Amino acid sequence: MRARRPRSQYFVNFQSLCYNKRARGGCIAVCPVAGGELEKIVADAVGKRFGPHKIFDGMSFEIARGGSVCLWGPNGSGKSTLLKIMAGLIRASSGKVTYFANGKSGKSAMFKNSIGVSAPDVRLYEELSPLENLDFLQRSRGLVRDVKYESELLDRFALKDCSKELLETFSSGMRQKFHLVAALAHRPAVLLLDEPTSFMDEEGRRQTGELIAGLKASSLLVVATNDKAERAWCEDTIELRK
Repeated sequence: MRARRPRSQYFVNFQSLCYNKRARGGCIAVCPVAGGELEKIVADAVGKRFGPHKIFDGMSFEIARGGSVCLWGPNGSGKSTLLKIMAGLIRASSGKVTYFANGKSGKSAMFKNSIGVSAPDVRLYEELSPLENLDFLQRSRGLVRDVKYESELLDRFALKDCSKELLETFSSGMRQKFHLVAALAHRPAVLLLDEPTSFMDEEGRRQTGELIAGLKASSLLVVATNDKAERAWCEDTIELRK
């Protein structure tokens, strides 16, 4: 089966093990380094504009491993945009976000294998099954699949029995659950989640909350949301206003 490219550019940029940046005379490869000892993420005066429209500016904060932060605000306040900047999916107009791990520091591109993102703009291959998507993702990261852990995640969200069906046949809630599975399958040290339980049923929301609670102590969690239940997962809040 030949898979069609996902419609979103973010998928390719985020999931690739190494991606190319244009440079004079050719391309240079940017390869991730291990981030098992990730220490913190620091945002320094981060701002974003789309043309003449300012979304936010001067966002400065620090999140250490084991920390959990909610990006809280109404629609259009920029919380999803800030999360995508932290993930390296889009560039900041000003300021920077720096990751610190293993005595190294740099942009998110250096630590891609340690970041798990679940967001509407991160698309998966609908022409593939969940198992085929997971195989592709781990291969693109250059990692060995943890099939047992994948199975546990699929089972937790009641997706194990349909793990060989095409993703395009899934309901919105089922797709949202699988987005979380895909974001967590490589055991990332950083979890960047954008309204992760939207479209889910009550059982799915409960399972997600329990899963996040179990991962928080060993991870760095950022949740962009205006849902009070998701906000309750986090110890601290960064409020964005329109």
